[in-house]
Amino acid sequence: MSRTTGPRLRIIRRLGQELPGLTTKTMTRRPNPPGQAAAGKRAPKVSEYGLRLKEKQKLRFHYGLTERSLRRLYDRANRMSGDTGRNLLSLLESRFDNLVWRSGFTRTIPEARQLIAHGHVDIDGHRAKTAGQLISTGSVIKLRDRARNRESIKVTANAPLLDRPAGIKADLDQMSVTIEALPGPEQVPFPVDIQKVIEYFAK
Repeated sequence: MSRTTGPRLRIIRRLGQELPGLTTKTMTRRPNPPGQAAAGKRAPKVSEYGLRLKEKQKLRFHYGLTERSLRRLYDRANRMSGDTGRNLLSLLESRFDNLVWRSGFTRTIPEARQLIAHGHVDIDGHRAKTAGQLISTGSVIKLRDRARNRESIKVTANAPLLDRPAGIKADLDQMSVTIEALPGPEQVPFPVDIQKVIEYFAK
C-alpha cells in the first residue's frame, strides 16, 4: 500500500487522534469521525483487532510510512535486544525525515521528506537523498544554501510548532543541528498504545 495523499484532516478525524507529523490541522472544529451520519451518533463498538489496527495506523500515518516499511522496522526491532515496542519507537524517531522535522526546519514530516528528496539537506557534509535512513548520535544535519535562504523555513526554524528535543542542538545562524541524543520512545509527540501495535504485527 502506498503513502496516503488524500485529505489529512479526514485521517486524524477517523483515528480520533491529532498527528503533528502528518498535518498542522486539528480536530477542534470537527471532532467527530468523517461521514455525515457520524455526528451525534454513539460510537460503534470496536473489536480488539480494530483497536490494534488503529494504533498501528497512528504510527504509519504520523511517520508517513508504507505498510511494507513499517513491517520492516518492526522486524528489525523484534531482532534487537530489549523491548520490541520501545525499539520500534526508537527506530521511528531516528529516521532522517523525522529528525529534519523535529529539528524545526519543516512544519510536517511530508515537508521534510520533500526537502530531502529535492537535495536541500546535508547529513555530515554530504547531500542526503534517502528520507528513511536511520541517523546515529553525533550526526550533523544542515540545510543547503537555497533552502537556508527561504523565508518560510527561517520562520519555521525560529518558531517550531513543537519544541526541539533536548538532544537536538540547533545553530540557527548556520541552519544546522547536531544530534547529541536521539529522541526516545517517551518523546513520541502523541499517545500510542505500542503494545497493541506489537500484537497487530505478531498475530
